[in-house]
Amino acid sequence: MEVTERVANPAKYRVHLHIHLDGAIRPSTIWELSRGDLAAIERVAFEFVEDEAGSAVLYTEPRFSPHLLVGAGGQVTARQVTEAVLRGLARGQQQFGVTARLLLCCVRGFSEYYDDVLEMCTEFRDKGVVGMDISGDEATATTEDGDMHSSEQLLQREIALFQEAARRGIHRTVHSGEAGPAYMVQIALDKMHAERIGHGYHVLEDEELYRRCIKERVHFECCPSSSHLTGSVPLTQTKHPVQRRVHCFGSFYEDGVSFSVNVDDPTVIQGNMDSEYSLMRRMGFNEAMFATMNFNAAKACFLPENEKKELLKKICKAFGFPETY
Repeated sequence: MEVTERVANPAKYRVHLHIHLDGAIRPSTIWELSRGDLAAIERVAFEFVEDEAGSAVLYTEPRFSPHLLVGAGGQVTARQVTEAVLRGLARGQQQFGVTARLLLCCVRGFSEYYDDVLEMCTEFRDKGVVGMDISGDEATATTEDGDMHSSEQLLQREIALFQEAARRGIHRTVHSGEAGPAYMVQIALDKMHAERIGHGYHVLEDEELYRRCIKERVHFECCPSSSHLTGSVPLTQTKHPVQRRVHCFGSFYEDGVSFSVNVDDPTVIQGNMDSEYSLMRRMGFNEAMFATMNFNAAKACFLPENEKKELLKKICKAFGFPETY
């Protein structure tokens, strides 16, 4: 069934917090995008919302690195790229009924763009940008001896950046503990003031930190297919060093962790929210579990409180929850 047929179905009930816009480009659009054309970039954002609507998504927070879409010729600026994405999201929201807000993403190893990303998060905070992220290879910030303090020294630039974002009231999520050790999650929480954790599976290696995350309701943006493909998480049930059953998604639910199911990079994994939910069903998840995950995702989203309240009302109505949040 084509996307345009599926979006005619008004039932939307999923919350999508971790998806890279620059990893969600339709193959038919990639060639146009390669020319650094702002109209093509706007089209990518518009088509993204259409695709989200086709997967029953009610609210989505795509993230992307504007500097990586500028193109080799430098004909456009990162700000122009961001404005084009915001226009596409706004058009898609109006046409398909999906609320879409944007996160701007720093990438480890590209520190020359950090300050500009922070300034754009500040500049566009009332125009559709609701937060900041950092992604990239955690190995650039880990040491062979596995010492957290050594990693902190390597991350001073990133730590200072996110502390300034917190000072400005910009929402923060951090890719950490995906392939890296549990202490990367601790650094994200304690030093970078992360409000959510992108992936974070290796938090299971540190029982004390894991229990703290449960108590403090830290939200984990989980991406089952993507993290299996990267080798970060096995999808079979095996023994973990702390003797917890893994796949970690089952552990997260059983232990009361706040987490959501996300696609991460649809073009890479050749999937969407429908395929992720199908995978989770094969792993033993049911509709009641999905309801809990979507409710927790809505509570963890970066919308202003009045808009978040309206989103929670819609989620409660979709799943038959009493409005007791």
